[in-house]
Amino acid sequence: MGTCIQCDKDALKESDFCAECEAREFKKIRGWLFVPAISLVLSLLTIVVSINTTVQELMEHDGAFVAGQKGLLIFELVFFVAMFAYTLFVSSLFFRKKRQLPRFFIGFLLLWLAFYGMDLVLAHQLMDLSYVYDNVKPLLRNAVSAAIWIPYFLVSIRVKRTFVR
Repeated sequence: MGTCIQCDKDALKESDFCAECEAREFKKIRGWLFVPAISLVLSLLTIVVSINTTVQELMEHDGAFVAGQKGLLIFELVFFVAMFAYTLFVSSLFFRKKRQLPRFFIGFLLLWLAFYGMDLVLAHQLMDLSYVYDNVKPLLRNAVSAAIWIPYFLVSIRVKRTFVR
């Protein structure tokens, strides 16, 4: 058994901290949890930009769209507005360190993955959008993100000890 790196008391087995310091340390958002925290904040900003861009396209080019294209843009707009509200909710759970956060963050990742998949398929069918790398990149990026963060939120000790309220 070693010594606590913060207060020189006896450290817990397989830990660098004593019981008091470890409890205090795990209450903070630290380590890899900074990445999802930044991701949530950036998501809110990009969703606002996406809503603005979609509304602008719908208003400026209203007559130029065929029914399928306009339907796709409306689908995207509705999704962006719903995801803005959901992202606000997940962010509030995250920063208040609520116990329900892992479930809802996993849902957040899966919703984005499903959206990009559906959006890509609909754009291919309605607008003959080809499946080239630049069009598939958001889906791949979200699939990699989900493959990393879903297991982390399911098994991480830091997640289990941080989100306890």
